[in-house]
Amino acid sequence: MKQALEMALQCAVETLLQDIPDAKQVLVKLSRPKIKEHGDYAANVAMPLAGVLKKSPRQVAELLLQTVQWPEQVEKTDIAGPGFINIKLQAGGEADVLKTILSQGVAYGCVDNSQGEPVNLEFVSANPTGPMHVGHGRGAVVGDALANLLNARGYQVHKEYYINDAGTQIGVLANSVWLRMQELQGINISFPDSAYPGDYIIEIAKEILADKDFDSFKAMDEVSRINEIGVLAVSANMAMIRSDLHDIGITFDQYFSEKTLHESGKVEQLIQTLENDGLIYTGTLPPPKGKEVSDYKPMQQRLFRTTDFGDDVDRPLQKQDGTATYFAADIAYHDDKYHRGFKHMIDIWGADHGGYITRVQSAMKALTGIEKQPEVLLVQMVNLTRDGVPFKMSKRAGTFVTLSEVVEEVGKDAVRFNFMTRRIESQFDFDLEAAKQKDAENPVYYVQYAHARICAVLRKAEEEGVSLQDAEAVNASLLSSDEAQKLIKMLLSYPEMLDTAAQRREPYRIATYIMQLAAAFHSFYHHNRVIGVEEALMQARLLLLRATAQVIKNALGLLGVSAPKAM
Repeated sequence: MKQALEMALQCAVETLLQDIPDAKQVLVKLSRPKIKEHGDYAANVAMPLAGVLKKSPRQVAELLLQTVQWPEQVEKTDIAGPGFINIKLQAGGEADVLKTILSQGVAYGCVDNSQGEPVNLEFVSANPTGPMHVGHGRGAVVGDALANLLNARGYQVHKEYYINDAGTQIGVLANSVWLRMQELQGINISFPDSAYPGDYIIEIAKEILADKDFDSFKAMDEVSRINEIGVLAVSANMAMIRSDLHDIGITFDQYFSEKTLHESGKVEQLIQTLENDGLIYTGTLPPPKGKEVSDYKPMQQRLFRTTDFGDDVDRPLQKQDGTATYFAADIAYHDDKYHRGFKHMIDIWGADHGGYITRVQSAMKALTGIEKQPEVLLVQMVNLTRDGVPFKMSKRAGTFVTLSEVVEEVGKDAVRFNFMTRRIESQFDFDLEAAKQKDAENPVYYVQYAHARICAVLRKAEEEGVSLQDAEAVNASLLSSDEAQKLIKMLLSYPEMLDTAAQRREPYRIATYIMQLAAAFHSFYHHNRVIGVEEALMQARLLLLRATAQVIKNALGLLGVSAPKAM
């Protein structure tokens, strides 16, 4: 309905502008009036149009109302203040959305993405040196929900996980596992503070020794041994991470190995390309900003001229020994994405990586000419509590609580929904006991119960011999109560909410919307009897419930949360 009204008013605007050469386009955008008595929709298009037509906004509003061809559901219009156009619909005029919802089903609110813009969405990308912690879990849930949302709104999303399987942390992992392998043979070892703690290292050591005997590793030279154990340990950790992701309902289209970038020569090729383009020079960097470094000694390094593209300091691409820096590998990876056809990239990083955004975007601007790529979203940490008391570390991980432990305790749906109830830039306190409660204070229970309650009403209707009429045959205009009208307006706003959430990269809006929709349903159900009233009214109210259940299920599906029929 909103689109139909906007289209009708837009046609009237274009009619008024058709005789004005080179007239600037003026777009119609309807809003909901804050005061109910002002109508169902309002438009302020007369204001920007006034300057073009050289008339007062009120005169322009009068001309528009003389020109516009409204849909038949419009009951009346009026002009308020300096030129606001208020639109009031007939009773039940918006209720036809219920029929649209049932006819479109899961597609309601969605846009065909068969010709949509390709987007590479990289998220999680936890180091393959241990199990996933709850902080990784929040980024994982946000990324997966954002992928679902963008796909629903017309993008073609490619979900990608970047495996950081090159660098010093892999050597630390391999050495940690090797120490545990020796310990399992009864050898006394000294476990350094730099090694990875946690029982999972012992599990990996046992897994490796189950396939290959200890003596074969002992016979290797140190470099070969660490390299082989590193590969096996990364493989074991990635299997664990994939399992954790599977348990929370997340799959990826591609796992991309950093190691392959180095092995293929793409990092060196990138450095050579930048060298050929005159974007690399030998120089020294000033001391780090904000830090007092008394013994700072400038070193000659190969530097990328990122300041020419918006960075605050040039960045080193090679260490003094000639090997590539992490930064070089990162931009080689994003350059690889670009050459795979992704002009638009979205990365979800932990909040502690905020200082890294500008340098990567500057590098990509130098390489592609495109501004602000990758688009980066920063996710704040999760603070775990139990009845308000901070939750202690996990023995299995050694330093943090693993995501799998939390999912096992409270369930996938509770984790996914609760992680989506706050903006990603806000820190989130997640209480494990509250997440298990079966009451209105638990948001996931509250919205799932709304869906289950509707399903229970529909089952009761069937048990009492009520046959649901075809949606097109139902007189939806009978839904005139305030609670019914509020619920209809909520259902009507779903596509617009999805569009806003997608444009702003804010999938948390879906969770907020469902909680509001559940509240509107509970209010309607409390004040409006459904079964046992006059037949036509009963069918109308059952139609409203069916449409509400469909939208709750659709929205929960985008969040990766189930919509149970009974609880």
